[in-house]
Amino acid sequence: MPVLKGIKVSPGVAVGPVVRLDRGIVGLHRIVSDPFRERALYEAAIVLAKDELRRLRQHAQGADADILMFQIALLEDESFTNEIGDYIAAGAGSAAAVERAEKIFAARLNNVDNDYIRQRSVDVRDACRRVVDILDGRPRQQVQLTQPSILAADLFFPSDIFAIDRSMILGLAADADSDTSHAAIMARTMGIPAVFRLGKGVTAELTGHEVLLDGLSCTVIPDPTPDEIVAANHRLALFERRNNKKHALAGKPCFTRDGTRVTLLASASTPEDIENAMHAGADAIGLVRTEHLLLGHATEAQQYFHYISCLAAAAGKSVTVRTGDVGADDAAPWVEDVRRAAENRRQLRTQITALLRAGTRGNLRVMLPMITGPEEWDDVMREVARCKEHLERRGVEYDKDLPFGCLIEIPSAALVADQIIDRGAKFLAIDIDDLTRYTLAANTREEARSHMAADAPALRRLVNLVCQMARERGVPVYMCGVKTNALPAMGTYLRDGVHAFCMEATILNDLKGRFMEMDLAQTPDPAAKALPVAAMPQ
Repeated sequence: MPVLKGIKVSPGVAVGPVVRLDRGIVGLHRIVSDPFRERALYEAAIVLAKDELRRLRQHAQGADADILMFQIALLEDESFTNEIGDYIAAGAGSAAAVERAEKIFAARLNNVDNDYIRQRSVDVRDACRRVVDILDGRPRQQVQLTQPSILAADLFFPSDIFAIDRSMILGLAADADSDTSHAAIMARTMGIPAVFRLGKGVTAELTGHEVLLDGLSCTVIPDPTPDEIVAANHRLALFERRNNKKHALAGKPCFTRDGTRVTLLASASTPEDIENAMHAGADAIGLVRTEHLLLGHATEAQQYFHYISCLAAAAGKSVTVRTGDVGADDAAPWVEDVRRAAENRRQLRTQITALLRAGTRGNLRVMLPMITGPEEWDDVMREVARCKEHLERRGVEYDKDLPFGCLIEIPSAALVADQIIDRGAKFLAIDIDDLTRYTLAANTREEARSHMAADAPALRRLVNLVCQMARERGVPVYMCGVKTNALPAMGTYLRDGVHAFCMEATILNDLKGRFMEMDLAQTPDPAAKALPVAAMPQ
């Protein structure tokens, strides 16, 4: 057989026999009873499926456990249950009703203009297939590997891997699947080489063959020669040498030379970004952008699943989601940004409702942007209260104590940060990028970054004022919106007492390296006064 080419999923090299997952055929010999019995069978299958998922979750860790939590949440979702119940009431069998709901909910995720969210349709299929197998009386035992092997499938479900001894999995190969699927995430997390999208029916032909799976060149070589194996191992050695140098600081906490601990958070847009941030050594996720969800008119269910995926990717670390600010990336004058944000906030009920629900599934916090003062804060909090009342009437579980914080990006908000805290803000985040723009009257972000100093005296005074107010009230505060060109200025704010910073994962270790070379005990500016603030959550 010729060399097979796929897509890059997880680096590494593996040599071993191929064992392919075969899920068989479903739907044979079904007998449909009356709707009452079919509904009872469905409800019993749901109980059993959730019980199986909970048992698997007891032995899972980190992102694996959160993936199973995601599937449990789907089976408990009110709209999912109603969709199945309505179809059963119309005369359908319970298994067929679940299969229909699977197609509907998977299609909804597939229609979202975000690859990571589209890949969550596999989780829908995985959970629904478990219920259907129970209803059809099919065994749900995982494949038993008798020797270390390369696991293959047309496409992997997360549960395909959970119950298998990880030490027996040399690599993963798939006909289809994606580099943003949960199987891909699990492969990268476990350090297992993987190559996906090899082509329809390819892995069936590989079954029983020994192959060389090269996650670096994205190839699978059936029956490799010794020279091919040596060449692949050489590529792996070079990769590991470069990678170890690049990520030398990733696993280290950030301490200055005098022993001051600095918290480094990452910003993100997708769960995949969060996963990369965790690998880069982020202490937590300080800002998740959500504009793409609102612009794509994502439903409550779609947003809910997205936030759960974010929590899963963070593997237990705190995740702070910024509610929608659809003007966040345009070049309009800042006054128009504020006015437009006021209009957008009236459309955030769906988002707030989804966030309240997702808060029960992990360490989630919510950040409100474009707040100019306590009155606007109160306005959004009233909307939050209405969303809570709506969920109470629906009988849907939600986080009654979900922490809400304020993004300080407008000078007026900085000046009255104490009042915003007194009205209930649990944390503050200073967006130094926007605050530079708005304070120094730059028309665009590009102008602010090119010509304005991120540590200009006016900015420094505003930041110190916000930190002083937060310190007096015991409220955490951190700086976000840190861009590459602003990295040199962050040392000034660190000396001033800001001890937590949020940036893209790609520059996180650059800033860490700078901070670890600093000695705050040797302050070059005698006028600089440290303003310690409450610790950030991890």
